[in-house]
Amino acid sequence: MADILLVEDEDNARQVLSLGLETMGHWVTACSGVEEADVALSSDCSFDVVLTDLRMDGRDGGLDVVRMASERCPRASVLLLTAYASAETAVEAMREGAFDYLTKPVSSEELGDAVERALAANISRQADDGTLEEAQKKEKKASKSYVKEPAGDIAREDLLVARSNVMQRVKERLLRAARRDFTVLISGESGTGKELAARFVHAHSDRYQQPFVPVHCGAIPEGLFESELFGHRKGAFTSADAHRTGLIESAHGGTLFLDEIGEMPLSIQVKLLRVLQEKSFRPVGADQEKPANIRIVAATNRDLADEVKHERFREDLFYRLNVVPVHMPALRQRREDIPDLVRVLIERTGAGVNVPAGCVERLMQLPLRGNVRELENLLQRLIALSDDDTLDVSLLDDFCTMSDSSGISLDKIQREGSNLDKLLEGIERQLLSEALTETNGNATQAAKLLGVSFRSIRYRMKKLGMKGD
Repeated sequence: MADILLVEDEDNARQVLSLGLETMGHWVTACSGVEEADVALSSDCSFDVVLTDLRMDGRDGGLDVVRMASERCPRASVLLLTAYASAETAVEAMREGAFDYLTKPVSSEELGDAVERALAANISRQADDGTLEEAQKKEKKASKSYVKEPAGDIAREDLLVARSNVMQRVKERLLRAARRDFTVLISGESGTGKELAARFVHAHSDRYQQPFVPVHCGAIPEGLFESELFGHRKGAFTSADAHRTGLIESAHGGTLFLDEIGEMPLSIQVKLLRVLQEKSFRPVGADQEKPANIRIVAATNRDLADEVKHERFREDLFYRLNVVPVHMPALRQRREDIPDLVRVLIERTGAGVNVPAGCVERLMQLPLRGNVRELENLLQRLIALSDDDTLDVSLLDDFCTMSDSSGISLDKIQREGSNLDKLLEGIERQLLSEALTETNGNATQAAKLLGVSFRSIRYRMKKLGMKGD
């Protein structure tokens, strides 16, 4: 769970982003512009992540937010969000202190991954400052990284639960794939554990003592992709003031995991194809090629064969990647794995809570369209909101009822002649009203019931014209 400062001047986008981040379990303080962000950063320097739009008030106001955050809240990682993507702007933002650069429209999964990476960067800085023990306790919250990881943290077999027949077959196929150095292509819906499967392959291969380097292909702007992947030499372009080691070289001897490979730009696909064919690569600006002693494991939630048909993915690269195909089943196709997954996920939190049998039974009945990731999110919310050391099953029912009753769908908006702003405002007003009624108008207590910060609920009440103590 992170404390996030969100700066976005478009009301609709601000509400959607805020709701999405809070659904992930984060605390959000939302600002409508640079001036509000200035006030927030002056009064509070405890933010973990600052997420800001680039283009505000007709100028690149997001760069001002980046500078302010770097000066006043150095512990926070800054994520820049913009519809006006360019390599030049990205380089400028990074130079000013931004951690990452996301291009609109950004999906919930991309945003969640970016926040996790930002939290991982915070942990790394804490470790460098000497607070290593505390950093290690928090490290479990981060699932993505651009840096080399120690082999001891890779296997994570505990989450690759295989009680069901379908998962037993998947695990056996992964073991077979690990014994040979062929390329593996893992497919499946978001949240099914494709990265865990890739780590499993690496951990059971001859490369297990070498680095495992995960890369989210949808998180890198196209203009920076070549430099990120292959590295660059000093002077290769204007801002290249030092040599940079690329991700391929970082994975030397080990495994390079290309997550969401379907998001890779076509211009980079042809260069990756050469790496697979020639087993070598050339950093940007270099005269000589370097050997690429890596094993590539790729993953996608798209139908790459269909992408090839529509010329959105190179056919020759598809066949190079699809040597050993592995499909990760959706959680609804292996519900018998849920009890073991619940046990493992609870153990990972270190919360030491009891899980009633009725809670597990209820979880097994849910659609869980977000798969294991959604299951983990539900358990974290239950732990956070239960009053004692036993998970409160009624809270789970409340979550599901809330989700069902909201009825958020494009069909509903069209049928009722409404719009997204009105729909989200109605849901927000209803939940705030219920919480304030239950706490006799006490905003502090209402914030605790809703799992948001006092700053957040105060902002929302002011926006909706609601009163509380």
